[in-house]
Amino acid sequence: MSGLVRKCIGTRNLVVFLVVLEFVTSHKIAIIGGGIGGTSNAFFLQQLLKDTAQIKIFERGDIGGRLREMEIGGKSYDSGGSIIHSDNFYARALTEKVGLKVKNLDKGSGTGFYDGKKFVLKLTGSTFKDKFKVVGRYGFGIRDIVKDAEKMLKTFKRIYCLQSKQVAFKSTAELLNSTSPDFLKRAQVSMRQNLKTLGVSELIRNELVAAAMHTNYNQELDVNAFVGFVSLAGGLVGDLWRVEEGNFRLPQKLVKETGVEVVKSKVKSVLPSSNGNGYTVTYTLPGDTEDFKTEDFDAVVLATPLHNAELELPDDVDVVKNTKPFQRTVATFVNGILAPVVPGQENPEDILTVWSKEDLFFSSIGFKGSASQDFNYKVFSKKPLTDEEIGKLFSKVNEVKTVDWMAYPKYSVPDTLPDFELAPGLYYINAIESAASAIEMSCIGSKNVALLLYQYLENVENVDFQTVCQEKDLLRFKEEL
Repeated sequence: MSGLVRKCIGTRNLVVFLVVLEFVTSHKIAIIGGGIGGTSNAFFLQQLLKDTAQIKIFERGDIGGRLREMEIGGKSYDSGGSIIHSDNFYARALTEKVGLKVKNLDKGSGTGFYDGKKFVLKLTGSTFKDKFKVVGRYGFGIRDIVKDAEKMLKTFKRIYCLQSKQVAFKSTAELLNSTSPDFLKRAQVSMRQNLKTLGVSELIRNELVAAAMHTNYNQELDVNAFVGFVSLAGGLVGDLWRVEEGNFRLPQKLVKETGVEVVKSKVKSVLPSSNGNGYTVTYTLPGDTEDFKTEDFDAVVLATPLHNAELELPDDVDVVKNTKPFQRTVATFVNGILAPVVPGQENPEDILTVWSKEDLFFSSIGFKGSASQDFNYKVFSKKPLTDEEIGKLFSKVNEVKTVDWMAYPKYSVPDTLPDFELAPGLYYINAIESAASAIEMSCIGSKNVALLLYQYLENVENVDFQTVCQEKDLLRFKEEL
């Protein structure tokens, strides 16, 4: 004990100080995965457990997970999650907390809906003109979808109130049901069927809605209706933004903000400790594939999709139930000049594909901006583009870079919804992706797991969600936001 400490607290109080230190319980927590889910979980755990939390993040790649950076044509872009909705409370709060800047996105100078032969609709970015175009093609039935999306967003905000009251859920199904039983029902029916039930026309389904599914999740109308409306809400309701410095910076800044230790490693197994308390994490460091290291923890958080984690887990964990296949998505960044997609017509900034009988080899094309030479574009597809396909799209190609990854779960119905609690002291953030995959959904999942872990380690009783966050509470919470 230094003389400075003695001087500050006094010799008389020193014994009491040391006794108190002995009784402060420290919780060792391992987080497997350093994406937005894992890094925000570390932040939320520190909020709840204060100085009693000793957190270590195990990450085999770079911090950020599926939030990555791509440099092309002298410019840098997000290659993973690139847009965030204005109603995404956690993403915005965390962005501001770590000192990053929010950049609001404009409507752009136009969007074209392409069926493989022609643009069935072209929007200019002018709200007034575009409303007339949309109503002219689809009728006033589009208003019903907008109202439904608005209602869904408003209702889903209840989760923020519930989590502020420290309500936690052991499964994705429980979380959805707590915000609205209707959400759980939608998660078990296809978007196509749900829209039919709502009386939405086939034209709207096959064009506007299909385009949203293609560009957001690279899937068709057979996705579940909950993720379908999450996808629609981004384009129909509210505004969009991104982190000015790049969304991939947020996980990096969260690590710096929390000061947690990051171990670059490949985790082999998470198994019950031999002493019967907590779990033993077995891992290897880069370059030492055969030199296995072990460390014991009071609790472990899995913040990486189980489908590619290659983890050995306890025998009583239902891996099959909690593992979902993922949708392959390829983002091809091209620096060059885009040829007219429809001969004789000028290309809009963004090109979205609708349902089509044509064999389309891309899902969307986004104009990213001017570059040091010509322009930059991002093309989404379900498989890598061939040189021939790139040649069909571009009249000039200076540079091509590709990100090929398993981006989101395949949203088939009916489907099982994974659990957040795999076993006492073992939790799974990415369970929430079975409902919908987005930066904000990962943050909500990580906050839920932090609450579960807090209750487990501190022996705190959960709060019944039916007793809190009534209408008056929601209004008050809205003011606090």
